[in-house]
Amino acid sequence: MSLRASVLVPPAAATSRGLLSSLDRQSLSADEFEVLIGDDERDPDLTSRLEDLVAHRTNLARVPVPAGSDVASTLLDRASGEYVLALPPGRALTPNALAELCDRADATGAGICLGLTGRAGIRPAALPDSPERLAGPAAGLRRRASANAEQIAADLAGADAATEGAAALPTTLCFVDGPAPDRRTPIETDRSVRARSTRVAWSDGVLEVDVKLTEPSDDVRASLYSDRTGIEWPLPEIQVDGSSFTLRIDPASVPVVGLLPEGTWWPSLRIGGRAAILVRARSGKAHGASVRERTVVSFARGKRLGIDVGGLTQQPVRNLDPEATTVVEDSRGSLLTSRLTNLDLAPGKRLTGELRLGTMPVVAWVEHRDGAEPVLQAWVSGLAGESPLFTRFGPAPFAPTGARLIIDGVGTMTVASIPQPADTTAPSSPATSPAPGKERRGVGRRLRALRG
Repeated sequence: MSLRASVLVPPAAATSRGLLSSLDRQSLSADEFEVLIGDDERDPDLTSRLEDLVAHRTNLARVPVPAGSDVASTLLDRASGEYVLALPPGRALTPNALAELCDRADATGAGICLGLTGRAGIRPAALPDSPERLAGPAAGLRRRASANAEQIAADLAGADAATEGAAALPTTLCFVDGPAPDRRTPIETDRSVRARSTRVAWSDGVLEVDVKLTEPSDDVRASLYSDRTGIEWPLPEIQVDGSSFTLRIDPASVPVVGLLPEGTWWPSLRIGGRAAILVRARSGKAHGASVRERTVVSFARGKRLGIDVGGLTQQPVRNLDPEATTVVEDSRGSLLTSRLTNLDLAPGKRLTGELRLGTMPVVAWVEHRDGAEPVLQAWVSGLAGESPLFTRFGPAPFAPTGARLIIDGVGTMTVASIPQPADTTAPSSPATSPAPGKERRGVGRRLRALRG
């Protein structure tokens, strides 16, 4: 199997435990990349240690660099990966860095993908407007066939890896210094101002989010942030009207990256150059989806607006309104039809999935009907009783819809909401709970009666 990448390490970084540990933790399989460590052989102890490392790591090699030889040329000549990544002293890689940079280079055909300097999971103080404004990339992943010794030497020295013409190439904002963040949800780092969504609506593949700030500002920048990879993509400039503005998110056309990668992304804002904040959202209003070439679902988690590209964890259909749902019987059976809101379905698109009646799944589909809003339909049946309804139209688990199918004794079917559980935490009323003193006196009388 051909190697995807060769990681080049100069002699000055050969003793870095942090760098070697970060290479051991890469999500990219060890048989898909090699680590070439230069050794100028001036320190016998270092040579001995590198030989010991080679004996315990199948993808690591010690590369002797004779006196007077050029380190960059020697390492580059030895490299056999499709891409080369030169790491200067003081650097380390987050676990997903190699895989993310290689995938981005594969998908875009870029000659170089840059990693942005910054602590892992911590976004830069100021998000750049465009790739040419990136400063101090930690490392440049280059196509080996087009890389030269001068470029590799600059990378090994920690110099700016951007070359003439690189501004037009896709650039990966990948944080490569330090360990990966150990959290599953992003943290709002600026609590001095709040951003609350007042409308979340899908139309023609674009998500429009109306946002209200707790204070007016004419300097608002937007981005999409992945807490899994630490990657952040800038969104186009937005028009701000005092404390209100509209954010437009097109998952098929994000500046620099183009097609937004699959996974969960969090819309975030930087106001007046301060730290990033997330967009607040209510669960009921945040949910919606666009079904085009890919399924993209908007949702709320922890009162924050998120976007699931690919529908990997969120279902596109998870709310059925009983008032907009009917069950019509004819000679073919009972057809359930439910009108859906905030579901952007491509013209002519038919999405097939499942509707689960309690534990019994049946085939369901979503499509346009008579040019109106999309509808969910399924042929349903069953015995008398009630069955909660669940949907699945993608890889994510079945999602509850908040509705139930009711079949009476004569077979008539209706759809109703699932009643909310009663609040058992509320204190009892004074009429049913005697006062503490009166209760103690009653207990005392009963004990005296038992003693005779």
